Parts: sequence; structure tokens; C-alpha cells
Amino acid sequence: MIRLHRIRDNTLAWLKRKLPIPVFLLASALVILLARDLAARRENPNPSPVAYLGAGDVPEVVLKENQVKQYVTTGRINGTPIEFLIDTGAVDVAMPYMVAQTLGLTLQPGGVSKTGNGDVRTWVARLESVDVGGLVAYDLSATILPNMQGDQVLLGMAYLRHMELVLRGGEMTLRPYPSH
Repeated sequence: MIRLHRIRDNTLAWLKRKLPIPVFLLASALVILLARDLAARRENPNPSPVAYLGAGDVPEVVLKENQVKQYVTTGRINGTPIEFLIDTGAVDVAMPYMVAQTLGLTLQPGGVSKTGNGDVRTWVARLESVDVGGLVAYDLSATILPNMQGDQVLLGMAYLRHMELVLRGGEMTLRPYPSH
């Protein structure tokens, strides 16, 4: 009986000493995962936009601006999920070469574009569809920039000209024009 008490006491002492390390590691991992998710939501506060019926039964999508006052959202190009940065200064939908490759786009020589980093040779492609929260535009032009980094796509006027944009209080509301 004395021996069992000693084993039990030794086991409890061992657990008391060792348990804090795994608990600490588990808690640390959880904090890191939560911090990464929070950072991602700050960059893209619109990971799953959905159109709903607004005034006059017109579908609309409301996007929130991120912490640097940009509108970033997840959408789809030809059915593939893509992260967009809304860019009213971009003529087309502009994307890095690697994104165009991932989408399997057929590229044609596009000429030269003037950028902040100088002149850049570009490619062009046609997009079957671009979808943000169910607001879809078809047969859009895209510019492919070989030196553009990352996987974010600039959602330019090729898509936005089909939408009414309303900016108010840190939100952008997109509504399709009736003729589209």
C-alpha cells in the first residue's frame, strides 16, 4: 500500500511538472492561429461576400474597407476563388502572370504599360466571368503583368463599369446597372 501511494504521488508530481509545457505549447499555437486569422481579416475583411436584395429588389454587395482604407474581397474568376483589390484606376482586371497561369488563361501579347516602376511588357486575356458575391460580369478583358508580385488581382473598370458604386462610412456598395 505504501508503494502504491508513492507511485501515485510520484506520478502526480511528474504531471504537475510536465503538464505546463504541453499546455503552454497548445495555448501558444492557438494564439498564433487566432492572430493569423485576425490579420487576414484585417487585410481582407470581406472573405465571403454575398449579394442580397436591396432597395427596389436590386441585388447588392456591401464591402467593408480594411485598416489601410482599401477594399479587398474574395471573388471568382472563371469559377476559381481569387482575392481582389478594388482599383478604380485600373482599366482592366489586372493580375500577376502566375495567377493567369493558375487560371489557365490563353495569353496574347498586349504591348507595353506605363507603371510606377517604368514601362512593362504585358499580356492580355479574356475572362469568361468575374463574380463578387453573386454579382457576375461576363467576357471581360484582363491585363497580365509579368513583374506583378503576389496573388492579389486588381479589380478594375472592366468589371466595375457594370456596377453602381456607392461609398459611405467605410463601406462600398456594388449594384449592377439595370442594363447589365
